[in-house]
Amino acid sequence: YKQGLCSSSPSPVRDFESVELGELERPEEHSPRQKEKVPRRIIHFSSGETMEEYSTDEEDEEESKMTWGPYFWFHMWRAATSTISACDYLGERMANLFGITSAKYQYAIDEYYRIKKEREEEQEENRLSEVAERTFDQTEEEEEEEKEEEQTAKPRERDTSASDVGFQIEDENQTASNTIRVPAIVTAT
Repeated sequence: YKQGLCSSSPSPVRDFESVELGELERPEEHSPRQKEKVPRRIIHFSSGETMEEYSTDEEDEEESKMTWGPYFWFHMWRAATSTISACDYLGERMANLFGITSAKYQYAIDEYYRIKKEREEEQEENRLSEVAERTFDQTEEEEEEEKEEEQTAKPRERDTSASDVGFQIEDENQTASNTIRVPAIVTAT
């Protein structure tokens, strides 16, 4: 079967046994070209397992191709940023230590809000007192109207002694609502 295919094709066909796969290196042999890779990072998990992370060939080539200019610039930039972050950290700790973390003019802000709150409370009190005064005036007018209706509805008796007493009592009640009388104790020595 294999020979029939070979004779019909214009190019010679090789057997599977004679196909070359390239150079196969045995693990015992180490060539100088190929070096053993060291893991870039080893991650330890809480379950006890570990994972090794290797750098890629592209990263290895980039590191080896870096010239002195970018290399120097990279390390200067890294040193500058780490210095700034260290100063920032120390400055924050010192501010906390000396207690200067509050706003510079916080006292003025607090005073403004206190005054604003007092004004709002005063306006609310004024509004409530006006409402209470209006309701008081309305109830007072209604009471006066009811008294007038009662007086017109009841006919007065013409007895002189009874009418004088009744008149004096009504007169006292009307003056009592407008004035306040305070009894005073007078002692003679």
